[in-house]
Formats: sequence, C-alpha cells, structure tokens
Amino acid sequence: MKKAYEDLTFADNFMFCKIMSTKPELCRRLLELVLEIKIRQVGVPVNQKGIEITYDGKGVRLDAYVEDENNTIYDIEMQKVDTKELPKRSRYYQGMIDLDLIERGAHYNKLNKSFVIFFCLTDPFEKGFPVYTFENICIQDKEVFLNDETVKVFVNASSTAPGISEGLKNLFHYIETNEAVDDLTDEIRECVTEAIEHKMWRIEYMTNNAF
Repeated sequence: MKKAYEDLTFADNFMFCKIMSTKPELCRRLLELVLEIKIRQVGVPVNQKGIEITYDGKGVRLDAYVEDENNTIYDIEMQKVDTKELPKRSRYYQGMIDLDLIERGAHYNKLNKSFVIFFCLTDPFEKGFPVYTFENICIQDKEVFLNDETVKVFVNASSTAPGISEGLKNLFHYIETNEAVDDLTDEIRECVTEAIEHKMWRIEYMTNNAF
C-alpha cells in the first residue's frame, strides 16, 4: 500500500527528488558533506532526468542530476530497499550518463567527470563504513589509478562507525528519525514541511500512485 502524501519523508523517493531538484543550495551542501569536497556552486538540478539512447533500448530515469561550476556531473539517488543490484545499477547509470554527454564522433576526453551517488538506508556492503567510494584502480599496483574520472559512492545511512563526522551523524539521525539536530537537517525538515503543503506535488503523487 502506498504511503499517504502527508506521511512522506526525505527518505521517500518522490519527496527526495522534489526537494533535491528545487533546492540547489541544499543539494550542494549535501554533496560537500558526503564527498568531503568544496563545491562553489551547482546549476539547477534536473528532477527525474530521463536518458533514452535508443527508441527500443532500456533507458534510465535519474532521481536528481546536477552539474557544478567545473562541469562535474552528479547523479544522486535515494535507495530505501537493498535490491542487491546496486553495483551493476551504478555501472549502468554511469554508462548511460556518458552516452548522454558525448556526441557522435566527439573525442573521449570531452567526457565530464561524473559521480553516481546512492543514499542507502541499509549497509549495501555490510562493512559498517558510512560512505563507500569506488574508483577504478590497478589490481597489480593499488597506487595506479585508471583516472577515467568516474566515481561511484554508496552512503550508508545506518552506519554508527566510530569517527564518523558530526555532520554525517546528524544527517543519518534525521533520515532515521525525522528529528532535526543541526542547521542542515533543520533546513531539510523545513523543505519537507513546505513540500507537504505543495498542492501540485500532492496531486502529482496521488495521480501517479492511484493504482
């Protein structure tokens, strides 16, 4: 049974997509927190960006797709249930992003750096890390990186690992309890409250989940 609209939280896909695609500054702050990098600004995120390479091929619909001032691409996904397919799904998403970026006949060095990021409510690799970051490296020499500028990130919101940053700890606490404990989570809480009052979004949600 589908949730009532007023019961949606930030961890629900519909709410996550709407907030992330309409609040670029919040999106930027979340990316900085998770990736531990500085991002000066991001463009307006695209909600549920569809990529269809061929008419009859399998396309994708990305939750929140955003580009920063350095033309780095970020695909941000919310994953409430562990479907046991996230590694290959992340591979497929990154490939589709590349196909969408490059024009026929263009040089491969025109491909943007890209991140595919999954916010997971359970630990996808069962090692307890708050964030798992994957880049392509040489098996024979771990100091040799492929440098293809593709990064896959899995955020484990269930992590209680020692040494976790205060910001991530507060974010995970909010995702689990809906209790805001700092400026960032309070802003997310306010965004959810505003979204619940958004009549058009309510109609869209109810229409899409009528059956």
